[in-house]
Amino acid sequence: MTYTHGTLENEILSAIWAIEENGESDRIISVSEVLERINRNGNIRAYTTVKTVMDRLVEKKLLKREKCGKKFSYVSVESREQMAATAINKLAGQYFNNDMRSLMRALEKQCSSVKA
Repeated sequence: MTYTHGTLENEILSAIWAIEENGESDRIISVSEVLERINRNGNIRAYTTVKTVMDRLVEKKLLKREKCGKKFSYVSVESREQMAATAINKLAGQYFNNDMRSLMRALEKQCSSVKA
């Protein structure tokens, strides 16, 4: 599973997770629901663009797609927390020899430099 995402992919995943986390959807999510949510920020996207990117996320196995009548519905494969944990473990493995304490020190250093 790939964990490299473009900006729109991240917006779409965040929108889907928000819908799922807020209990706004007890069913599978439509492209229209995602489009409405990501367009709230003022950066208007086209339906076809969002649908294409969502289909790419299906290919990357980050979303599941199901045909519902004439349209498709989507659901996340992993929660935000599950995906974050996997990404953190990958980061620790790639750059810190699987040493989480070293990763934490690097994060603390980064946070303190941002505050300054």
